[in-house]
Amino acid sequence: MKMFIWIITIIWGLQDALGESILTSKVFVIPIGPELFGVTEDSSQGTDFSYQASLLNSPDLPPWIHYTYSGKHHQGFLYGVAPKNQGNFTLQIVGLSKKTYNTNYKVLDMNVQQNENSTKYEVYLKIDNLRIDDAFNKTTVETLLDLFRKELWLEAKDVCITYLASAVEEGARLPLDPNEPEGVVLKLGSSAPFSEVLMKLEEEVKPLKKKFPCPKDYKRTSKEVLFRKAHFYLDWCSFKLISENQSQHQESARRGSSMNVIGRQTPEHAEWRWARPKKSDIPTRSYFKEILTTVFIPTLLLFILALLLSTTFCLHHEKAVDPESDKYFNELFNLFKRNRDQSLNVMSDKRESTPMEGVGNNGVQMVQYAASERGTLRSLSAQPSSPSDSLLRSPRTS
Repeated sequence: MKMFIWIITIIWGLQDALGESILTSKVFVIPIGPELFGVTEDSSQGTDFSYQASLLNSPDLPPWIHYTYSGKHHQGFLYGVAPKNQGNFTLQIVGLSKKTYNTNYKVLDMNVQQNENSTKYEVYLKIDNLRIDDAFNKTTVETLLDLFRKELWLEAKDVCITYLASAVEEGARLPLDPNEPEGVVLKLGSSAPFSEVLMKLEEEVKPLKKKFPCPKDYKRTSKEVLFRKAHFYLDWCSFKLISENQSQHQESARRGSSMNVIGRQTPEHAEWRWARPKKSDIPTRSYFKEILTTVFIPTLLLFILALLLSTTFCLHHEKAVDPESDKYFNELFNLFKRNRDQSLNVMSDKRESTPMEGVGNNGVQMVQYAASERGTLRSLSAQPSSPSDSLLRSPRTS
């Protein structure tokens, strides 16, 4: 029994001494649980721990290493892709027990090995029915890789995952149902050129790239059955092939555009650690050009325009007086006055016209009125002077 304990202790010590080995240009996954700190507790109590990882003697992880906690596995996971020419480095992990508040500390040596097979060709995939922690399952990953090795990319014997991220980090929305997976975005890379099957598959899904949003249940590709049998529901609008010339999107693009190599001090690579800038180094902006453009230039143009108008009026002052125009203007008023006088004369003539009376042979009084333009009542054209005259003038009396 003592010998068995000694063997376990030696193996654990050798593992600590060797550390974790990772390859450049390939996704690595490191689980973090109570067993990492040598805590022999029941696995169901993994939820009672919280973890925090960072670079040794630094407040945070490098940009290409990411940490997430999986409630499904009750573990934390470190994952990422080491950039090329990355040397060995050390991580520090702190575990806190929520029950006893005991703190455990672990130093993890990371041994970086250069990947001999450069992944010049990559396949970009988005799987809708997976979460980021599902991609940490070795069985799920091997099923996906075997699907490409045996069906779609026969020449790619060295195919591996070269990029891994949650679809939310890539700009997708969280699903309305919390139980629905948010999706996973990944790249499968290999040194072998793309097969004819992959080239034809990309041509099939090209019409879908014009649709927004992408049809979620699109199942009309020729290889859809293979993925459905393996329980992978792909977003075919995101499917594309990326060659080495087109691959400019690196793993660290989620936090920065440059690949930050830890420990490199060469001038062509910027230091990944954040440094507080000095106040004297902060550039100041001058608003002189804006003020000149918005205030002085319009004012100058307005002054020049006013000066030109004033000069024009002064030079052409004599031409401003036109006798013919004045005469025409005065004649307009005379014309209106002449028309008014004529109207008054016509009206006075109408008023001066009186009816002519006469007595016929039969004793009937005849009345003759002047023709007028307006139609008026006969009783209103001439009023009788007395009631007797009214009786005499009545046509009924004979």
